[in-house]
Amino acid sequence: MNNSKFWIQIAFLFIIAITINSCSKKDCEFKSKYIYEPIQFDETCNCIVSGKVKYLKDCVTVILIDYGNGTCDNIATKTICVNGKCELRAGATIEEFEFDCFDSIIEGPISEAEALDLGI
Repeated sequence: MNNSKFWIQIAFLFIIAITINSCSKKDCEFKSKYIYEPIQFDETCNCIVSGKVKYLKDCVTVILIDYGNGTCDNIATKTICVNGKCELRAGATIEEFEFDCFDSIIEGPISEAEALDLGI
């Protein structure tokens, strides 16, 4: 492969990487949430029993919520991420909390009240 083709391919890959990793205002609101594992609602106990939601602030993951493994309770796990990193070894913390079974989970921008409840 000649030298110019090599650099053209490198430039092309660089542009693709930037496009994939870039965050536009349309894709990521100032404070928003995205469902990344489907929310499952159990009608026998009228509560969410599983599913996962990611909360973003300025296009960076700040909180992950895990609604459980199918057990019919109102306990969820909140992972508080550090600089977009949600692993314990990166300094993230995990805590359990009770949630309102009647809350609906809708993707997109969140209210200031919801942001304050979550601490973001």
